[in-house]
Amino acid sequence: MNISIVEQKEGFVRLQVDVEKDNYQEAYKKELKKVAQGASIKGFRAGKAPVGMIEKMFGEGVRLEAINHLVGDLVDGFIKEKEFKVIGWAIPEESNTEEMTKDDMTLYFKLALYPSEYDFNFDDKTFTKYEVTITDEEVATRLEEMQKANADLQETDTVVADAIVGGDIAEIEGDTRKEGGILKENVTIYPQFMKDEEEQKKFIDAGKGSVVVFNPYKAFEGNAAELTSLLGIEKDHVEELKDKEFSFQIETIRHMVPAELDQKFFDTVFGEDQVHNEEEAKTKLKEFMQSSENGNAEYKFTQDFMEYVKEEKAPKLQLADDLIVEWYTDNLKRNDEEEKAEKVDKEALISSLKREMYVRELANREELKVSDEDIKGFAYEMIRSQFAQMGWHNPDHEIVAKYAEQQLSDSNFAYSIEMNILEQKVGKAMLDKVKLETKQVNAEELHEILNPKQEEETATAEEEK
Repeated sequence: MNISIVEQKEGFVRLQVDVEKDNYQEAYKKELKKVAQGASIKGFRAGKAPVGMIEKMFGEGVRLEAINHLVGDLVDGFIKEKEFKVIGWAIPEESNTEEMTKDDMTLYFKLALYPSEYDFNFDDKTFTKYEVTITDEEVATRLEEMQKANADLQETDTVVADAIVGGDIAEIEGDTRKEGGILKENVTIYPQFMKDEEEQKKFIDAGKGSVVVFNPYKAFEGNAAELTSLLGIEKDHVEELKDKEFSFQIETIRHMVPAELDQKFFDTVFGEDQVHNEEEAKTKLKEFMQSSENGNAEYKFTQDFMEYVKEEKAPKLQLADDLIVEWYTDNLKRNDEEEKAEKVDKEALISSLKREMYVRELANREELKVSDEDIKGFAYEMIRSQFAQMGWHNPDHEIVAKYAEQQLSDSNFAYSIEMNILEQKVGKAMLDKVKLETKQVNAEELHEILNPKQEEETATAEEEK
């Protein structure tokens, strides 16, 4: 057998393999004997069927297997010898199928290669580095939010704006309950979520045991999800409620009372015996917020840098795009993911792959690595942050670790975390290697910068009005 390169360019190599009958005949006969020894043919004892019969029945399959094995070893050895960095594996050309029916054959294989040239010149771009100042007002606001997050649900005699009101709701006709009308018991209403102020006001200051007459459709502006949940009706019947009034018999009234700034609150939020008064709480909270916002500012730089990589640097990488897509879809099919294979977005796949290649090469250049401990730590902090958003700022270590471990059992999740960490490490390393302009902001301004979509959506909504 002979193997040679017949075409080579950036990101691509085409190999030619010349195979003669003598090259695989010995291997073919050897495999055929193995098949004969293990074959169970009717009329013959196991392993005693004539080789000629075995060859007639299984010969072509055994021949192809022998050829594939020999050629595969030859191609793999050649790739190692030439030190080709292959994306995926060697892809056989369609003509190979017909060629392999011949005694002597010429086979072709295509290799998609990692790029050899990367543009690491960043002089054409100036990035913004945000420096965050935490104000006393922001600290006070955050402390109030934490008090609300740790609030207690308490009974009260009259309805206030943030009350949770329980009772029975019934469709009325005139001053009485409508016969055969809608009736639902043990219903919960949140007046604060009513869109219509007039309907909301009907509940405010109402006492336990009293009856409130209101229009649910008007109160929730015809929101189907709200009304179907409240009244237990089908979505198709929502529009029928436009002019209908309902009575609400108030049985219970509860509202959230923010936690007191006492030792119980401090221990829950900051850890046992870490904080003892409001001043210490604000100092501790300011330190936490400063660290968090510094991280957000660094994250913003990383976002900007990675967007720059995606738009300006990664597209310059030369890849065999069509061949990569062919390999990727082939891999999906091998894993019985036919549906995914049919829906592959070529442009998105190549763009994502180029970005990853660029980031990894830049990481190698900067000698940056992601360890298993990095991944576990990131997952742990992510889960802990999720708990904090729910008001639990000092969760038990074992609980957090358990949830993190469960999430990491998903290989896709673990991979996304690895890339996230790698991009962060690259971003941090690049802070000292690119041109920067410094901009002073407070936490609120930084959050607006980090979440511009919210502002855009608000502006669009105002325009629509």
